[in-house]
Formats: sequence, C-alpha cells, structure tokens
Amino acid sequence: MEYAGDYDQSTRDDGKYIGVEDIESGEMTLVPLKRVRLRPAVSLGQEPDEWIEPAKKSRQEQNDSLIEAFGGAKQKQRVMKRKRHGLDQDMINAALDSANVEDILVTDSSTVETPVKTAAEEDILPPHDTETTNPDKCYPLEGYFPEYIRKDLEEFVDDFACDASTLAEWKSSKRYPEFILTQLEKLPLEELHRRKTSVYIKYLLFLLRLHAFKSIDLKQKDPFSSQDNESLYQMPGSCFDYLLNTYTVKAGKSRAFPQRLKDKALITILLLALRLENNSFCCNKLMADLKVGGKKICDLAKAMGCKAKMNRKAQVPEIILELAAPLKFPAATPAPRRRR
Repeated sequence: MEYAGDYDQSTRDDGKYIGVEDIESGEMTLVPLKRVRLRPAVSLGQEPDEWIEPAKKSRQEQNDSLIEAFGGAKQKQRVMKRKRHGLDQDMINAALDSANVEDILVTDSSTVETPVKTAAEEDILPPHDTETTNPDKCYPLEGYFPEYIRKDLEEFVDDFACDASTLAEWKSSKRYPEFILTQLEKLPLEELHRRKTSVYIKYLLFLLRLHAFKSIDLKQKDPFSSQDNESLYQMPGSCFDYLLNTYTVKAGKSRAFPQRLKDKALITILLLALRLENNSFCCNKLMADLKVGGKKICDLAKAMGCKAKMNRKAQVPEIILELAAPLKFPAATPAPRRRR
C-alpha cells in the first residue's frame, strides 16, 4: 500500500524539533517539525498482468444479466425457465442444423456425395491458359476487361501525372491506397508504356474501391463517388456499367455484392497486382488496403493456381505471391459424406 501526505496547515507547531549538526563547524541547528497527514493511495501503475480480467460472457449471457437486473416480470420468467431447462443458443442451433440435415437425406441407406466446385467451375477466374509455360500468358491482360474499357480509361489517367514533390504530398495525405502509391512510384518513363500501365493501375484503383463496397454504398446512385473526394473515382460510363454488371447483381431496387462475386473481384485485383509486379510480389501492403487476412489470400492464390509463400526472415512476416507456369489448380474434393 502506498501513502500520500500533505502538511496540516490548521495546527501550529507541536514544540518538537529535530537537530541538524554541521560536521565542519560543530554547530547544531534546530528545525521545528510539522505535522503531516497521511492517506492511503491506490497505485494505478500496475502491470496489465496484475489485473484480473473478468470472465467473458456470451451475448446471450449479457442479455440475461440485463434482464435479471432491469427486465419485467415476464422477461425474468422466460430467462429462469430457459436456465432451468438448460437450453442455450448452441443447443438450439444444433437442433436446427440436425433438422435441416434430415430434410435433405435420401430415403434409403445410400450415401450422398457432393463435389466441391473449384474456382474455375465457379466462373470466378478470368480466361486462362493451363498449357502455356510463359507466366505472362497464363492470364492474358485482355481477359481482365474488354478492349473498349481500356480505350475509355486512357482518357482518365492524366490525373496520375505527378512529380516527386506531388507524390510525397499524396503519400502524406493518403490520397490513394498505399499499394497504388507504390505503383505510381514505378511508372515507366516511356510515354506509351507509361499510359498503358496507368490504365491498369486506374482499373485496379476502381476494383479496390469496389471491394470495399457495403450494402449502403450500393444504394447510392453513384457508389464510386460517395466518398469525400469524388474526383478520385471519376470514370467513363462504360466502365461504371461494366463493373456493376460484372461484380454485383440486382436485388430489388438496389444491387447486392455476394461473396462469390466479391472473391471474383479480389482474384482480379491479385492478378493485376501480379502483372504490375512481374508475377511476384509481397502482399502485405495490398492486404492492408483490402483489409483481408493472410489465410484468405493464400486460399485464393491456391484457387488461382499460384504459389503463396511466407517469408519469416523479414522483420515483419511477409506473404509472397508468385505466378508460375504452368498453372496448377487444386483437384475438386468431395464434400464430407452424410449418412442417414
């Protein structure tokens, strides 16, 4: 226990002194003593390990605690009945799952075996060549988007023109995602090659924005310009229609972004990044822009026929994605057997 004290100004000296002797002169000086009040003080500088963490409660347990403290009589009665019979959400979900399984089982004792579709069978991979030994021809650039989109995008790449000071300003203000800024640093000097590369960077920028779409964004008339800086995502109408029709589906008066099409967009992003980085690159910056974990990247790399390696020697572990020829896709595996 620690104590904190201060002088008691309300009382006078108690007539008690302490003597301080000067060793050289031999003289002694009397100093009056003052009364000090001590109070116990709780130290807040404890290590995190010294604190006892409260037991974590599930969402159901937290709701039950609130109902028991503040709920009405009927609510409390329902909570008590559920606890008395020992029913929880896990048991309810297990019962529902078993009921669903019973509905799809065949009437005889035969087994049901459903093969798991590969990425190619799910139609989420761009056109590819499994026979070529040239990595640049495994996924031809023409398969990422039609030729008319490339021509229309050429008119919108001039905003990538910048010098070193402008690029440094863009980095400090985070004008573009970090992976895009890295690609702008590497733009070729030759004008024709530079504009061609800028088209793919621009399309990659649109795909990064598309991948971040939420349901509320798809309700907007122009979801790409629903950000603070609309000029970053200006695009030709042909590209706008192509992106929405390719990666989203109609859902009533709005549009939806199902997981299958979201994976399709993510695969196109990875393939464009591989082409811009000469078929091998570190995914860390791109993962941070996408807010996607390493397991997801590795799973999609396998579905694409690519290799994903972990570099543990680096200061921060890196995931290296590599496109090698010929492509090697995983074989379709049957789903777990279900018996009646």
